[in-house]
Amino acid sequence: MKVEDTYAVIFDMDGVIVDSEPVYRIWNRELFQRLNITVPEEIRAQLIGGSTKRKWQLIKEHCRLSQTVEDLIQYQYEFFRAKPFNFKDVLFSGVLPLIVELKSNGISVALASSSDKERINRVLTDCGLQYVFDAIVSGEDFADSKPHPEIFLHTAKLLGKSPQQCIVIEDSTNGLLAATRAAMKKVAVRHHSIKMDLSLADLIIDSLEEVNPTILAKML
Repeated sequence: MKVEDTYAVIFDMDGVIVDSEPVYRIWNRELFQRLNITVPEEIRAQLIGGSTKRKWQLIKEHCRLSQTVEDLIQYQYEFFRAKPFNFKDVLFSGVLPLIVELKSNGISVALASSSDKERINRVLTDCGLQYVFDAIVSGEDFADSKPHPEIFLHTAKLLGKSPQQCIVIEDSTNGLLAATRAAMKKVAVRHHSIKMDLSLADLIIDSLEEVNPTILAKML
Protein backbone atom coordinates (compact mmCIF):
# COMPACT_ATOMS: atom_id res chain seq x y z
CA MET A 1 0.00 0.00 0.00
CA LYS A 2 1.35 3.41 -0.94
CA VAL A 3 1.75 5.98 1.83
CA GLU A 4 -0.66 8.34 0.06
CA ASP A 5 -3.29 5.59 0.09
CA THR A 6 -3.03 4.88 3.80
CA TYR A 7 -5.47 6.05 6.42
CA ALA A 8 -4.99 8.71 9.09
CA VAL A 9 -5.71 8.54 12.81
CA ILE A 10 -7.21 11.51 14.65
CA PHE A 11 -6.80 11.46 18.42
CA ASP A 12 -8.93 13.29 20.93
CA MET A 13 -6.88 14.52 23.90
CA ASP A 14 -8.72 14.41 27.24
CA GLY A 15 -9.54 10.81 28.08
CA VAL A 16 -7.50 9.44 25.16
CA ILE A 17 -4.01 10.94 25.48
CA VAL A 18 -4.25 11.83 29.16
CA ASP A 19 -6.55 10.65 31.93
CA SER A 20 -7.55 14.23 32.65
CA GLU A 21 -11.32 14.00 33.06
CA PRO A 22 -11.13 13.09 36.80
CA VAL A 23 -8.68 15.99 37.28
CA TYR A 24 -11.01 18.44 35.59
CA ARG A 25 -13.95 17.13 37.60
CA ILE A 26 -12.13 18.09 40.80
CA TRP A 27 -11.10 21.47 39.42
CA ASN A 28 -14.60 22.16 38.14
CA ARG A 29 -16.11 21.28 41.50
CA GLU A 30 -13.85 23.87 43.14
CA LEU A 31 -14.64 26.37 40.40
CA PHE A 32 -18.39 25.92 40.77
CA GLN A 33 -18.07 26.38 44.52
CA ARG A 34 -16.26 29.68 43.97
CA LEU A 35 -19.07 30.80 41.69
CA ASN A 36 -21.61 29.56 44.24
CA ILE A 37 -23.47 27.45 41.69
CA THR A 38 -24.72 23.88 41.56
CA VAL A 39 -24.32 22.08 38.24
CA PRO A 40 -26.33 18.83 38.15
CA GLU A 41 -24.78 15.63 36.83
CA GLU A 42 -26.95 15.60 33.71
CA ILE A 43 -25.44 18.96 32.71
CA ARG A 44 -21.90 17.88 33.61
CA ALA A 45 -22.26 14.79 31.43
CA GLN A 46 -23.09 17.01 28.44
CA LEU A 47 -19.86 18.97 28.94
CA ILE A 48 -17.47 16.06 28.34
CA GLY A 49 -15.97 16.30 24.88
CA GLY A 50 -17.29 19.80 24.23
CA SER A 51 -15.50 23.13 24.11
CA THR A 52 -15.06 25.59 26.97
CA LYS A 53 -17.42 28.00 25.20
CA ARG A 54 -20.17 25.38 24.92
CA LYS A 55 -19.59 24.43 28.56
CA TRP A 56 -20.21 27.93 29.86
CA GLN A 57 -23.11 28.58 27.50
CA LEU A 58 -24.88 25.56 29.00
CA ILE A 59 -23.99 26.44 32.59
CA LYS A 60 -24.86 30.13 32.19
CA GLU A 61 -28.28 29.23 30.85
CA HIS A 62 -28.99 26.56 33.47
CA CYS A 63 -27.70 28.54 36.45
CA ARG A 64 -28.88 31.93 35.16
CA LEU A 65 -25.49 33.53 35.68
CA SER A 66 -25.13 37.27 35.17
CA GLN A 67 -21.54 37.09 33.88
CA THR A 68 -20.90 36.91 30.14
CA VAL A 69 -19.73 33.65 28.63
CA GLU A 70 -16.43 35.36 27.77
CA ASP A 71 -15.92 36.44 31.38
CA LEU A 72 -16.66 32.92 32.64
CA ILE A 73 -14.20 31.44 30.16
CA GLN A 74 -11.49 33.87 31.27
CA TYR A 75 -12.23 33.08 34.91
CA GLN A 76 -11.75 29.38 34.21
CA TYR A 77 -8.53 30.03 32.26
CA GLU A 78 -7.00 31.88 35.20
CA PHE A 79 -8.23 29.30 37.72
CA PHE A 80 -6.91 26.29 35.78
CA ARG A 81 -3.66 28.05 34.87
CA ALA A 82 -2.83 28.52 38.55
CA LYS A 83 -3.22 24.81 39.32
CA PRO A 84 0.16 23.12 39.96
CA PHE A 85 -0.18 19.92 37.98
CA ASN A 86 1.95 17.94 35.51
CA PHE A 87 -0.14 16.11 32.93
CA LYS A 88 2.68 13.63 32.37
CA ASP A 89 1.44 12.03 35.58
CA VAL A 90 -1.81 11.05 33.83
CA LEU A 91 -0.41 10.25 30.37
CA PHE A 92 -1.75 6.90 29.16
CA SER A 93 1.14 4.48 28.66
CA GLY A 94 -0.06 3.23 25.26
CA VAL A 95 -0.11 6.63 23.56
CA LEU A 96 3.47 7.16 22.40
CA PRO A 97 4.12 3.53 21.35
CA LEU A 98 0.98 3.58 19.17
CA ILE A 99 1.85 6.92 17.59
CA VAL A 100 5.42 5.77 16.86
CA GLU A 101 4.13 2.55 15.28
CA LEU A 102 1.59 4.41 13.16
CA LYS A 103 4.12 6.95 11.89
CA SER A 104 6.67 4.23 11.16
CA ASN A 105 4.03 2.71 8.86
CA GLY A 106 3.50 5.98 7.02
CA ILE A 107 0.22 6.76 8.76
CA SER A 108 -0.52 10.40 9.56
CA VAL A 109 -1.64 11.25 13.09
CA ALA A 110 -3.44 14.36 14.32
CA LEU A 111 -4.82 15.74 17.54
CA ALA A 112 -8.31 17.25 17.41
CA SER A 113 -9.39 18.41 20.85
CA SER A 114 -12.27 20.60 21.98
CA SER A 115 -9.90 22.11 24.56
CA ASP A 116 -8.48 25.58 24.11
CA LYS A 117 -4.98 26.03 22.64
CA GLU A 118 -3.44 26.98 25.96
CA ARG A 119 -4.61 23.77 27.62
CA ILE A 120 -3.57 21.66 24.63
CA ASN A 121 -0.09 23.20 24.68
CA ARG A 122 0.21 22.61 28.40
CA VAL A 123 -0.73 18.94 28.10
CA LEU A 124 1.50 18.26 25.10
CA THR A 125 4.46 20.09 26.63
CA ASP A 126 4.11 18.28 29.96
CA CYS A 127 3.96 14.94 28.12
CA GLY A 128 6.70 15.68 25.61
CA LEU A 129 4.30 15.25 22.68
CA GLN A 130 4.61 18.71 21.08
CA TYR A 131 6.19 17.42 17.88
CA VAL A 132 4.68 13.97 17.27
CA PHE A 133 1.44 15.05 15.56
CA ASP A 134 1.17 16.02 11.91
CA ALA A 135 -1.63 18.44 12.80
CA ILE A 136 -2.95 19.88 16.08
CA VAL A 137 -6.44 21.38 16.03
CA SER A 138 -8.27 23.18 18.85
CA GLY A 139 -12.02 23.45 19.21
CA GLU A 140 -11.71 27.12 20.08
CA ASP A 141 -11.14 27.86 16.37
CA PHE A 142 -14.68 26.81 15.44
CA ALA A 143 -18.08 28.36 16.03
CA ASP A 144 -19.60 24.98 16.86
CA SER A 145 -18.09 22.42 19.23
CA LYS A 146 -18.34 18.65 19.19
CA PRO A 147 -20.84 17.02 18.56
CA HIS A 148 -20.62 19.22 15.44
CA PRO A 149 -18.30 17.48 12.93
CA GLU A 150 -16.44 20.58 11.73
CA ILE A 151 -13.30 20.00 13.83
CA PHE A 152 -12.82 16.51 12.39
CA LEU A 153 -13.57 17.53 8.80
CA HIS A 154 -11.08 20.38 9.06
CA THR A 155 -8.44 18.05 10.51
CA ALA A 156 -8.93 15.58 7.65
CA LYS A 157 -8.32 18.39 5.14
CA LEU A 158 -5.10 19.37 6.92
CA LEU A 159 -3.92 15.76 6.61
CA GLY A 160 -4.95 15.57 2.95
CA LYS A 161 -7.39 12.73 3.64
CA SER A 162 -11.04 12.13 2.90
CA PRO A 163 -13.32 11.43 5.88
CA GLN A 164 -13.52 7.81 4.74
CA GLN A 165 -9.74 7.52 5.19
CA CYS A 166 -9.85 8.73 8.80
CA ILE A 167 -10.21 6.83 12.07
CA VAL A 168 -11.08 8.87 15.15
CA ILE A 169 -10.09 7.74 18.64
CA GLU A 170 -12.48 9.22 21.20
CA ASP A 171 -13.77 8.65 24.71
CA SER A 172 -16.93 10.77 24.82
CA THR A 173 -20.43 10.60 23.40
CA ASN A 174 -20.06 14.10 21.96
CA GLY A 175 -16.82 13.14 20.22
CA LEU A 176 -18.24 9.93 18.77
CA LEU A 177 -21.31 11.77 17.51
CA ALA A 178 -19.10 14.38 15.83
CA ALA A 179 -17.04 11.65 14.14
CA THR A 180 -20.20 9.84 13.04
CA ARG A 181 -21.51 13.04 11.47
CA ALA A 182 -18.14 13.42 9.73
CA ALA A 183 -18.57 9.90 8.24
CA MET A 184 -15.40 8.63 9.92
CA LYS A 185 -14.65 5.29 11.58
CA LYS A 186 -14.51 5.44 15.37
CA VAL A 187 -12.56 3.75 18.15
CA ALA A 188 -13.84 4.43 21.67
CA VAL A 189 -11.63 4.18 24.74
CA ARG A 190 -13.66 3.07 27.73
CA HIS A 191 -12.94 5.07 30.91
CA HIS A 192 -12.48 3.09 34.09
CA SER A 193 -14.45 5.49 36.30
CA ILE A 194 -16.60 7.73 34.09
CA LYS A 195 -19.42 5.97 32.26
CA MET A 196 -20.14 7.25 28.77
CA ASP A 197 -22.41 6.05 26.00
CA LEU A 198 -19.95 4.58 23.48
CA SER A 199 -22.50 2.74 21.36
CA LEU A 200 -21.67 4.75 18.23
CA ALA A 201 -18.13 3.34 18.13
CA ASP A 202 -17.04 0.75 15.57
CA LEU A 203 -14.59 -0.65 18.13
CA ILE A 204 -14.51 -0.23 21.91
CA ILE A 205 -11.27 -0.78 23.82
CA ASP A 206 -10.00 -0.37 27.37
CA SER A 207 -6.52 0.76 26.36
CA LEU A 208 -4.67 2.00 23.29
CA GLU A 209 -2.38 -0.97 23.79
CA GLU A 210 -5.18 -3.10 22.30
CA VAL A 211 -4.84 -1.59 18.82
CA ASN A 212 -2.12 -1.42 16.18
CA PRO A 213 -1.88 -0.34 12.51
CA THR A 214 -3.12 -3.70 11.23
CA ILE A 215 -6.21 -3.75 13.47
CA LEU A 216 -7.05 -0.16 12.57
CA ALA A 217 -6.57 -0.78 8.84
CA LYS A 218 -9.11 -3.60 8.96
CA MET A 219 -11.73 -1.12 10.18
CA LEU A 220 -11.66 0.51 6.75
